[in-house]
Amino acid sequence: MQNSTGGNMNAQDHNWEDLRLVLAITQGQGLSGASRILSLHHATILRRLNTFEKRMGVVLFHRGARGYEPTEVGEELGRMALAIDQDVENAYRRLAGQDLRLSGTIRLTTSDFLAQSLLLPVLRRFRERQPSIELEVSISPKFASLTKRDADVALRAAAKPPNNLVGQKIAKLGYGVYAHQSLLGQIGDHTGLEQLDWIGDDHSISHVTTNQWRMREFPNARVRTRFDSLIGKFGAVRAGMGVGFLPHFLALSDPALVCLQSRPQKWTLDLWLLTHPDLRQMNRIKSFTRCALDVLNDLDLSQVTEKSEPLSL
Repeated sequence: MQNSTGGNMNAQDHNWEDLRLVLAITQGQGLSGASRILSLHHATILRRLNTFEKRMGVVLFHRGARGYEPTEVGEELGRMALAIDQDVENAYRRLAGQDLRLSGTIRLTTSDFLAQSLLLPVLRRFRERQPSIELEVSISPKFASLTKRDADVALRAAAKPPNNLVGQKIAKLGYGVYAHQSLLGQIGDHTGLEQLDWIGDDHSISHVTTNQWRMREFPNARVRTRFDSLIGKFGAVRAGMGVGFLPHFLALSDPALVCLQSRPQKWTLDLWLLTHPDLRQMNRIKSFTRCALDVLNDLDLSQVTEKSEPLSL
């Protein structure tokens, strides 16, 4: 490949960090996004980009009112960088999958309410069985990338897990619309759910299934408060701030909460324990999976699918 000045690239010009820079600007749709991806200051990103373009004699991004848009060369380099990045990730993940030690670290990802209710007894039992293995737990409403090894194992509630992961379905979680009993006096015989104040999901997690249910089933609902955490939403419903979708087994932990509506055939998610195919033969992953299934099978999960009798509206 020749640059626009006619000079040939040599080995001294080759730097994977330059390609990562182009990829980050492309994926982040500008310098601010690249700064978040690479954890570098905005000015550092700009300086490195200008240096790279000057050294190679090419323009990779148009600077304009709409931000940084890749040129034809920039688009091509971005695609090549993405392919290289994926190959590097695949190589390291497959290499990690050959690690047969019963030591090291397992990175786990889950949501806040599953961490609080179901994961803690698993972690306690696993530490007793395998004290030499360290556990790192990431709690987020968003699926971490197991392909990029942001996590090794996921405990998630989902209608359908990502196709590139393997694992086991543990139980089915039923959901309903719940309110604190103190609000029942405000609910008359002809009061519809859309006329009540709702506790909803933050826009940052608008993709979550419960938010999609609300938008589909109650499109005119008055959402007065939003959370990016189910535990936060649970607390707001308990405080009488409004109604919201909650898992039955979580809502049943507070006898003051009343199920206003439930649709067992529609408002359900499956509970999954997942990992990446390249990692499932790691001894520490197999050991954790066995332990998690043992503990979760021993727990009384009857309340996972059990529901309160809905209140007639």
